[in-house]
Amino acid sequence: MKPLNKPFKRNYFYLIDVNHIKINILKGHYMMKKLFSKLSCGLLMISMLAACGSQESATTGSEAEKSVKIIAAHVTDEGSPYQVGMEKFKEVVEAETNGSVTVEIHPNGELGGNEDELVQKMATGSVDVIVSSPGFMAQTAPEVDFFAMPYMFASYDHWNTVVDSEVGQAVSSKIEEKTDFKVLGYWSAGIRNYYGQKPVEKPADLKNVKVRVQNSPVVKDTWSAFGAQPAHVAWNELYQALQNGVVDAAENDFTNYFLSKQYEVAPKMSLTEHDVATRLFFMTSTKFENLSKEQQEAVIKAGNEASKAEREADLKLGEEYKQKLLDEGVEINEVEKTPFVESTEEIRVQTAEKLGMSELYEKVKETK
Repeated sequence: MKPLNKPFKRNYFYLIDVNHIKINILKGHYMMKKLFSKLSCGLLMISMLAACGSQESATTGSEAEKSVKIIAAHVTDEGSPYQVGMEKFKEVVEAETNGSVTVEIHPNGELGGNEDELVQKMATGSVDVIVSSPGFMAQTAPEVDFFAMPYMFASYDHWNTVVDSEVGQAVSSKIEEKTDFKVLGYWSAGIRNYYGQKPVEKPADLKNVKVRVQNSPVVKDTWSAFGAQPAHVAWNELYQALQNGVVDAAENDFTNYFLSKQYEVAPKMSLTEHDVATRLFFMTSTKFENLSKEQQEAVIKAGNEASKAEREADLKLGEEYKQKLLDEGVEINEVEKTPFVESTEEIRVQTAEKLGMSELYEKVKETK
């Protein structure tokens, strides 16, 4: 009988052990299920918090991206029409965007003493908005020299009509096709006249005279046609160049001639009226395209308002500064312009043909 008890006991305990293990396994499975359930809830909550935080961060980042600073620069004095136009641009942009776009203005050549420097800085992205004469962009977009042709316009009113017409739009389109610039408007820099140590009355009086001119093929050809020697000098260095005889003369409008005080070293002005000066007010396309649609609309509106304000200031200040020049003792003489116009007709025709813009040139003449 005894031998039979051992196996029975072994089998008995073996069965109990197995069942016990099964029970523990079931209990463990239940506990683990509860644990995993709690962990899952915790992980879910962490994920939700992380998602909320991420969403908040993304929102904050988006809001930060919408805040834009525009760096605007020009080479003239704070009392110039350029400054008036820039301040109007700043006022309208900031008002229309509720301050999401701000404008920082740098006058007096603070970021570049000459307009070609500012054009280069536009290309590198260190400046966003500038005013420039057409010649400084002629190498990249030759068509811009169309508005630099001498005696292109019969009067200021004629110029005003042309630049706001399909002719102005066509030139803007050509510039935008070939550059990284967005044209925001056409500005005026008055009617340009000759000034130096001696007055001139006819083209022959300019023979061998060293005249500081803008760095434009058309402008250089114009003064060469008069018999002068065109020279390029940075605007902020021109006073000293005139004073030291590096150049004999220059050309500009009443406002800039007075504000730069160049009349002190070049006191004779002759009313050649060879150019109703066109200036381009523009922004880098990259900067413009990175704005939201609403911000872009605000910039375009501000460009239109700024152009109107600048032109009005240019007309008003031009007359005021002409009188101030007379008060300072500057001698201003009238010029018979017909010989000057006739001596540059070939330049206008050839330039228009070279640029493929003869048809536009005819439209300019028809607009008179």
